[in-house]
Amino acid sequence: MKKCTLAVVGLLLGITLFGQNLPEVFSSIPIKVNEGHSPPEVTNYIKALNRGLSQFGRGIGAWISYGDRGERAQQLVWGFTFDFKESRDYYFPKADDTSDAGSPQFAALFEKIADSGIDLNQNLTEAEPYTDWVCVGYDQLINPQLGGLVAVRTIPIKSGSESSFEKFVTSELYPAYQKNDPGFNAYVFKGDRGQGKGAYIMLWSFQSVSQRNSFFPTPEGEATETFTKAYANISPVMDKLAQFTDSTIEATAYTDYISIDVGN
Repeated sequence: MKKCTLAVVGLLLGITLFGQNLPEVFSSIPIKVNEGHSPPEVTNYIKALNRGLSQFGRGIGAWISYGDRGERAQQLVWGFTFDFKESRDYYFPKADDTSDAGSPQFAALFEKIADSGIDLNQNLTEAEPYTDWVCVGYDQLINPQLGGLVAVRTIPIKSGSESSFEKFVTSELYPAYQKNDPGFNAYVFKGDRGQGKGAYIMLWSFQSVSQRNSFFPTPEGEATETFTKAYANISPVMDKLAQFTDSTIEATAYTDYISIDVGN
């Protein structure tokens, strides 16, 4: 569970292109590049796939990100983005059933993409188990966006407090960040399908790598005065967040992900 929850995109995902709206759902699939192939080959494949999804699909995209710091540093993760949960359910109505019979709309979409001349066959990577992540309180967000770097942390919520936690996220956590400095935001996602089902993660979104570096210059994570000033406005709500967790957010493992531009 821990490995999967930390293996998110960031930013992931398609979704982390600066200025692009946050999707309500994204899937994350940690991958390992097979021997004889390279990360640029994988990126080019995702670019081609995303062109097909953009041309023939509706509310679906593809993304790929690179671990910059933390547990999955120097590793890739990719997946799909869905503008809304309805889009995910349209293409994948049944959890864990990706067969043509179980997901006919998705099968038809891939056939159309292949017929257009985009080669969807690939043996570039080996994939680990996936997770579908659904944004908590998505309807309460106003123009939610992700930056070019996302720090992903697990949130070990105390058993039985899930409902109260989600209410806190929408009524207090999100408003506090939305009033804070632009380019520095936080979003909470819950595992809906796959290995991370039922788990929570926080995406700390930075406008850019340089903004992250201005807050945390080194992988050791010691914060600068710039971060201290930016954090002051949201520290009360972050202190309250600790009431719902089994451990401090600072103590949990993390990965910072840099988004790779694969088009819209």
